[in-house]
Amino acid sequence: MPSSAEKLFVVIMAGGSGTRFWPLSRSHRPKQLLPFAGGKSLLRATVDRIAPMVPWSRIVVVTVAEVAQAVAAELPELPAANLLVEPVGRDTAACVGWVAWRLATEHAGALMAVLPSDHVIGDAAALRRTLAAGAAAAFAHGALVTLGVRPTRPETGFGYLELGGEVAAIAGQTVRRVVRFIEKPDRERAEAFAASRNHLWNAGMFIWTVAAIERAIRTHLPELAAGLDAMAAAGGDEAARLYAELPRVSIDFGVMEKATDVLALPVDFAWSDVGSWPGLAEVLGAESGVRIGDTLSLDSDGAVLVSDGPLVAAIGVPDLVVVATRDAVLVVPKSQAQRVRELVDRLRDLSRDDVL
Repeated sequence: MPSSAEKLFVVIMAGGSGTRFWPLSRSHRPKQLLPFAGGKSLLRATVDRIAPMVPWSRIVVVTVAEVAQAVAAELPELPAANLLVEPVGRDTAACVGWVAWRLATEHAGALMAVLPSDHVIGDAAALRRTLAAGAAAAFAHGALVTLGVRPTRPETGFGYLELGGEVAAIAGQTVRRVVRFIEKPDRERAEAFAASRNHLWNAGMFIWTVAAIERAIRTHLPELAAGLDAMAAAGGDEAARLYAELPRVSIDFGVMEKATDVLALPVDFAWSDVGSWPGLAEVLGAESGVRIGDTLSLDSDGAVLVSDGPLVAAIGVPDLVVVATRDAVLVVPKSQAQRVRELVDRLRDLSRDDVL
């Protein structure tokens, strides 16, 4: 009988828009295609981390039409059939369901590890060991498995997992039951979670059998399941039309927060979702601030200065983010950098497609 490792497919979600990294991130070059991983794109680094674990034939990348050509160019080893292009983005539940329904038809008994394309992980070997243990747990227990990162600080920008008792130990990895998913907390609760051994950051990395996630979607998102069934029956252009009608909901909210049989593997490796311009300093190990491209700084240690063309010069502004491209300049205090998404929404409302 094949082992869980031999049945494992790795699904990489690469359809995000990365709006918090505007103006460098655009619709045709979102965050996952930016060279924030030691000169590599985040997407390429994600694939390189798991490539020693599974053959290219068992790596599936899901993206959107606007960047499909760029993604294919970034991953020339990926079989063309393994690049799935969403006709329109419908959030992560539709993405996961689409792949699960396809695998159920083509590879009975498969397992899926679902990974974002735009995270940075410090220890690739540790990730592979954890994914292998997670696959074994999903295979043995028929549960939905998630990876949770032990908090290193009281973080209000992440969701959390509250853990219950230990279920198993697999290859030195502890497997614990998940009591509940917790939305982004206030500062006081985040401090309590960071001090606890029973709370983890929700890293958005999942492992399950195809049968388990199909069953969970049918239970918790019956409208999505019905749409996926219709797509499977229709095929071709009709399937693409039906995809655009699928409900827009995340796999976290639509399934994981409602499911009762969820297990977690706590991990200690360095992890970042690279969620904002100031967050780049941690990822790049740039304690004195971020400097990318043609920049010059006087008395601005701590500032984030990025140029994709013109010289960016800063004097005495340690708390600013300044990002310049050929057609746009962003200036924002680091404390308000999360609001870049609001700015992009405003540009969209103004139909400024020329800078989006």
